[in-house]
Amino acid sequence: MAEKERSDEPEKDRFHRRGFFTEGFRQLLRPLAEIVEQRLERLEFPKELTGGASRRSTGSRSGSAGAGPAGWTRGSDSARELLRPPGALPEAEFLERCAGTGACVSACPVSAIKLMASDDPAKTGKPAIDPAAQACVVCDDLSCMKACPTGALRLVSREEIRMGLARLKPDICVRTNGEDCQICVDKCPLGKSAIEIPYEGAAVEVKDGCTGCGVCEMYCPTEPKAIVIRLLKR
Repeated sequence: MAEKERSDEPEKDRFHRRGFFTEGFRQLLRPLAEIVEQRLERLEFPKELTGGASRRSTGSRSGSAGAGPAGWTRGSDSARELLRPPGALPEAEFLERCAGTGACVSACPVSAIKLMASDDPAKTGKPAIDPAAQACVVCDDLSCMKACPTGALRLVSREEIRMGLARLKPDICVRTNGEDCQICVDKCPLGKSAIEIPYEGAAVEVKDGCTGCGVCEMYCPTEPKAIVIRLLKR
C-alpha cells in the first residue's frame, strides 16, 4: 500500500504543474487578447462587402456567399470602389459567367479576394477585392485566373491585367506638399511601367502599364488615401 501511495504522488505533482503553467499562459495572453479585441471593435466592414450589416452581425471572418468576407478597412474610406479579380470579363459577362464557387478566393496567395454580400442579388456571392484592405499583388503564378472553373476570369499576362487605374489626388499627397514620400512607387509590383517619379522632386505619375492592382492604395500612408484605384469603363 505504501508503494502505491508513493507511485501516485509524482502523477499528482505532474498534473499540478501542468495546471500551474496553463493558468500562467492564460494570464500572459489575456492582455494581448483584450488589445486585439479593442482594435477589432473600432473596425468596420465596408458596406459594399456586407450589404450594410455591421461587423458584429457578420460573425465569421471567412468569406462565403451571403456573409461578410474576411477583409475590412476604415469606415472613412466608404467612397472607394471594389475591384474584380485579375482577368475578369466585362461586368455583365462576368456576373453571368461567375458561379461563385470561391475557387479564386482559395487560390489567392494573399487572401485579397472575397465573396461579396450585396443588396443586388446578381452581385451577391461574387468575388471582389477591396484594395485598401488587401490589394492584389499580381502574383507570378496568376493563381486566381488559373483556378477559375467557368472562364469568368480569363488567363492573361501580368502586363495585360486591367482591374482599374490608379488616380493620384495631389491635394492630399504628402509628396506634392513637400514631403519625400514614394512608398506607392517603391511597393508597386510592376515598377516604372506602372508608376514612377520621373525626376527628383517631381510628383508621382501613373503610367499606362498600371494594372489597377491597388498595392499603391493599400500602402499609401494618408487618410483619406492620396492614391486610389478607379474602375475602368468597359
